[in-house]
Order: sequence, then C-alpha cells, then structure tokens
Amino acid sequence: MKRRSFIMGGAAALAMPAAVWAAARTYPSRPVRLIVPFAPGQGSDVLARAIGKRLYALWKQPVIVENRAGANGTLAVNEVLKSGADGYTLLLTSNSPIVINPSIYKHLSYNVQKDLKPVTLLSTTAVGLMVHPAFPARDIHELIQVMKRAPGKYSYGSIGVGSTSHLAMETFMRATGVRAVHVPYRGSSLAMTDLISGTIQLMFDGLPSSLPHVRSGRIRALAISGAHPSQFLPGVPALGSIGVEGTPDGGWYGLMAAAGVSDAMVRQLNADFAAVMREPEVEAQLPVLAMEAVAPQSPSGFADFIGRQTKYWDGVAHSLGIYRSV
Repeated sequence: MKRRSFIMGGAAALAMPAAVWAAARTYPSRPVRLIVPFAPGQGSDVLARAIGKRLYALWKQPVIVENRAGANGTLAVNEVLKSGADGYTLLLTSNSPIVINPSIYKHLSYNVQKDLKPVTLLSTTAVGLMVHPAFPARDIHELIQVMKRAPGKYSYGSIGVGSTSHLAMETFMRATGVRAVHVPYRGSSLAMTDLISGTIQLMFDGLPSSLPHVRSGRIRALAISGAHPSQFLPGVPALGSIGVEGTPDGGWYGLMAAAGVSDAMVRQLNADFAAVMREPEVEAQLPVLAMEAVAPQSPSGFADFIGRQTKYWDGVAHSLGIYRSV
C-alpha cells in the first residue's frame, strides 16, 4: 500500500504580487548556506545535497551545505541564529530539532516560535526497525518474543537522545514490554556502522540512510514505525497493522529561517523551494532517496503543521516520563 504523506496547503498560497516578486528578486546576491543538523548521509543532508544544484541553477549563486551535528540539532539551530537574519543562512532540518527538542530539553538554547520562521515542508520519510542479519528473529513477531525472553540482553542504537530513532524505540518497547540497552550516537552513519558490524543489534532509522544497507543484505528491516507501511519496503509490515500502537509515523524534512527574515523573503524562499521540489529531476530523485513528496505548502500552513507535530511529541514525551528531562 502506498504511504499517504501529502500535507494539503494549497498551491494558491504560494503566489506573490508581481511588484513584491520583482523587489524580492535581488535575493540572493551571494552564496547561501544550508545548515544541516546531522552528519553526512542522514536524510536532511541527503536532501540538501540533492536539491542544492537545482537551487544554484535557479539562483545563479552557490548553495553551500554545512553539517553541524550535535545535541540533536541544537548546534545547527544556534549556527543559523547567530549568523544573522538576512536569509543567507537557512536551516534544512528534520523534525527532531523543531518539534521534539522543546519537549525533551529543560534548558533549550532557542525558542522555536520566537527564534525561527517556518518556510516550507519539503518531504516525508518512513522510519524502519532494522536488525543485524544474525539477529535470531526472522520477523517482527519473533523479535518481540526473543527480546521478551532476554530483557536487557540486546542493544539498540539511535542518533541521539530525543531523536526520532530514540523515541520510536522507546514507544515500541513500552507498547510491547521488551527492553534493550540504549546506545546513542552522533549520527546515523556511526550507528549504522555498529549495526552492520553487530556491535549493536537493532535500531530504528530513517529509510534514506538505511535502505541501501537493507538492499545490500547488510541489515534486515522487520517493521515500519507507525500505522502505514512504506512503498519502499514492500512486504514489511507497519507496527500499527500488527497491533503495536503508538509508534511515530516517520519523520519529515523542512526549511526554517531566522525569525528576523522578512515575510517577503520567506515567501520567495517558499516559492523557490516549491519550484525546485517540483522539477522532474528532483521528483525522480526522491524515490531513490526513499523520500516522499508533499503538496506545496504556505509558510502559515507549515507553521500549523509544526504546531500539531509539537503537540504530538509533547504527548509522547509525557507518556514516556521524559518530558523536559534532559
């Protein structure tokens, strides 16, 4: 079944008056930095590099992708905020720094609503439960039984405390009654290296970074987090379809700017990124990257989406007993 992840926002909201558009077209007049919150190879990094050259073709200015990994995206957000609100330093982010960190961290160094402006939602992706090939279970039902017989024997990796990969496993363990030891990493590629070697035995991971290893046989996918299976892993069940409720429905990638960036510039960025995401070359690349397109969305539509997502992750953090605990 094809995963439905289109977020309706209305293409009409992207339109700009001609005079405003003409005035805004002076941007950009120099290179633009896209700050990515995680290490190379993760979903936000892969997407940034995939669309960077198309932005260059549109803007006639270099687009520099910079990885600022650490503290579940906090370092990347701080880099954008300290770089000024001129629109030349933007955040291409996954969901964790924007809608999860406020629920997890007691003393977060930024306020999403006050310090950042939503620009646009770019794509969504599924998150899969991956295991080392030698794990003694051939399907998700066997995995649950194996782990129940040996609580705490197995280790799972994540890309950091408060990441989607961490909270997906915590909600899975709460729903099934299994236990495993958490081993946090600074990035998906580091965790994946240890999963492939057998240092850790399982982890939830976004399909953009894990699917190539599934296809090569270096890891196995046993389930998809949430209620819907993924078109990229046919035959792999969604956890919701087998009665494991409450795990998150994957992740998403979006563009944010510093709060001081003008509304006119935000509208231009929204229109430019929407245009690039609709280009045939990018549309054809998204399935290769195990990402799914979303309908064009206005900045206000994206802000509403972020509000709903923040409420959801607040609930997850409270239910796990980790609300603002870090």
